[in-house]
Amino acid sequence: MKRRTALALACILALSLTACGGKKAAKESAETTEMTETAESGTEKQVKAEFRITPFQAVDKEDYGVKVVNYGNVGEDQEYLQLSLQNKSEDKSYVFVLKSLEGDGIVLTTSGISETVEPGQEKQVNLIFQNNSTYSLKSFGDLTFRFAIFDSNAKNQKGETDVFHIYPYGENKEVSYVFAPNDSVKPLDDNEIFEAVVTECKQDQFGDENVFFYLRNKTNKRLYINSDKGSVNGETRSTTRYFDVGPGQSLFGFITYQDLTIPETDIKELQFNLRVQDVDNLAGGPLLDKTYTVTP
Repeated sequence: MKRRTALALACILALSLTACGGKKAAKESAETTEMTETAESGTEKQVKAEFRITPFQAVDKEDYGVKVVNYGNVGEDQEYLQLSLQNKSEDKSYVFVLKSLEGDGIVLTTSGISETVEPGQEKQVNLIFQNNSTYSLKSFGDLTFRFAIFDSNAKNQKGETDVFHIYPYGENKEVSYVFAPNDSVKPLDDNEIFEAVVTECKQDQFGDENVFFYLRNKTNKRLYINSDKGSVNGETRSTTRYFDVGPGQSLFGFITYQDLTIPETDIKELQFNLRVQDVDNLAGGPLLDKTYTVTP
C-alpha cells in the first residue's frame, strides 16, 4: 500500500513539475529537494528540506551579470560559493564589488570580492566562508548579496547596487537562523555602541588562529569596525580585518592571526583591537578604539 501511495505521489509531482517547470526556471532562487518520511504510526508525515545550491543567473542586466556557479567545501574549516562575473559590454570595463552578504539578516564575514572584468569577458571567483561550531552556510535560509557594479571609467564610482538572494532550502521554507548564546560563549564587551561575545577560538587547517565573535550594533548608525593590531602570547601579530554593520544589525565576524608556529595548546592569550567609526561621519574620529584580551 505504501509503495502504491509513493508511486502515485511521484507521478503527481512529475506532472506538476512538467507543468510549471518553465516558470520556476526563471526564479532567482536555488532549487530545493524535499524528502518525505512516514511516521511509525503510518498516519503522519514529516517533511525535511535539503540544503542545496544549484547554478542560476542571479543578476542579468543588459551590460553585465552575475551567475551562481557552484558550492563546495575546502577541508573542514571553509566553504565556498563560486560566482561568475559577466561583462556583456563591448567597450566598458566593469568593476564588481561585494558590498555585503547577510544570512537571515546577520552580516557574514567573507573573503570578499573586488574584481575588474574586461569587455566581453567572464571571470569566475570563489567567495570563501570560514565556518565554525556556531554556524555555517547551511544554517541560513536566506543568503542576501549586495553588489556594487560600475564602469571603471565612470566618474560616479558608487555604481549601481544589485541585490539577489539564494534560498538553499527553498524560498517558502521556514528556515531562519537565530543566534542563541549558550554556556560556551564568553562576553567581550557591552557598551552604548555594541554588545559582543566570543563564540569560539579555533585554529584552522592552515595553522591560522581565529577568534569568532557575534556583535550587535546598538546604535542607529551604520558602523565601520576595523582591527589592525594584535598579539599572541604577547608577541605582535597582524589582525587586519574590517566589518560594516548597519543600524540595529548583528554581525558574525572573526579575527585571524596568520602564519603561527605556536601549537594551539600553547596559546594562552590573544589580543586585538576594535576601532569603531560612524560611516556617515568618518572625519569625526572613532566612536571607540579599544583593545581586548581573550583566553582561548
